[in-house]
Amino acid sequence: MIYVAYIAVLIILIRLSAIFSGSEIAYSSLNEMRLTHLAEEENNEKAKLALFNHSRYDRLLSTILIGNNFVNLAASALSTQVFIMLLYDTGILSENWAAVISTAVLTIVILIFGEIVPKIVANSNADEHAMKHASFLKVLGYVFYPLVWLVSKIVKLFSKGWSDKVTEDRTVTEKELSDIIDTVEDEGVIDEHTSDLLQSALEFPDIYAYEIITPRVDMVAVDIEDDDEKIIDTILSSNYSRIPVYEDTIDNIIGVIHLNEILKAIADGTPLNIREHMLPVCYIHKTTILPQALRELREKKLHLAIVTDEYGGTMGILTMEDILEQLVGDIWDETDEIEDEIVKISDDTYECDGDMRIYDLFDELEIDDEDFDDDNATVGGWAIEQLGGYPAKGESFDYENLTVTVKQIQNLRVTRLIIKVHEKPPEEDEDDIEWDTKA
Repeated sequence: MIYVAYIAVLIILIRLSAIFSGSEIAYSSLNEMRLTHLAEEENNEKAKLALFNHSRYDRLLSTILIGNNFVNLAASALSTQVFIMLLYDTGILSENWAAVISTAVLTIVILIFGEIVPKIVANSNADEHAMKHASFLKVLGYVFYPLVWLVSKIVKLFSKGWSDKVTEDRTVTEKELSDIIDTVEDEGVIDEHTSDLLQSALEFPDIYAYEIITPRVDMVAVDIEDDDEKIIDTILSSNYSRIPVYEDTIDNIIGVIHLNEILKAIADGTPLNIREHMLPVCYIHKTTILPQALRELREKKLHLAIVTDEYGGTMGILTMEDILEQLVGDIWDETDEIEDEIVKISDDTYECDGDMRIYDLFDELEIDDEDFDDDNATVGGWAIEQLGGYPAKGESFDYENLTVTVKQIQNLRVTRLIIKVHEKPPEEDEDDIEWDTKA
């Protein structure tokens, strides 16, 4: 009967070892955002306890390791006693051999059922495991508090030398944040729209003004010396509410006229005095990042900026709407002609606009742009550079698993392109690498 009691206790100790080992992995790999959602939105008490434990991870880890060592030592002592009773007391083997066999058997059992299996299972179900044993670990944390406190003091004493390094390693990179957003979207914590908004906010500080401008050749502007009729015709025939005004040359923008002023002059039947009603000009350099451009427009209470190149010439215009579209997506009004920048025409072929941003194309086609380095903002400009000058219709080039072909050219601009996506070659598996064992 005593054997049964010993074996039952031994099984309980191995089970506790499994709980500790699994918890060590579970709490290091749980999804904190998912647990927060369960705790706040669904008022899940187990999730709250798991988050409480996780917020004190160093103390929790000490509790787990101390508990695991205690149960393993207890299991070792009990196992030795059982094998001595079974093998030595019955005269089958000597006491030393009984102890050796006990150690070997228990090592294998704990390794498989107390370490390997629990950790694999907990890693694949980290959140569930953490919540299931949260109460037990919290109570145990109070039981072991004196030992945990002592361990924490010792760790603190010895960790002074590398504390700065630890702080640096905890910094979350932009790529990691992006991966986190993708993960919580896949798990249903946030919807696709929210995910896109968060990803756009991450990319926002990395976008330069020149990447999203209306280029000089597409600008609608009026000369201050033009007669009223020509100015009114130019403004009314455009789809814009704010028009730059230049003197002598478009490189000398002197102000911006609002459509409302034109309509007032027409309604009142009075001569149009542009100089009197012009808004001031906001100049920004082409390398200005969007957060800075947005800040300047807000401070000056303007909606349009003139973007200049390194020589001070007019490169294009940037509006408040252009900037906000980088955060929330395209903003359409009644006058906009809706045209998709990229259209899928077959399973592996797309047609895109030459003015499409290169990084938007890569996002759409799920191409890794981490190592991409090019000064051109648009796909059309990229094609011109890759093909070594102004290309002819039908010319093409390859980039990674893409073949880019010029479809349409207008006034020296590449306006439409065909993108063919080839299947990526399979990545070489490290397990398949044959190592040269020759000396």
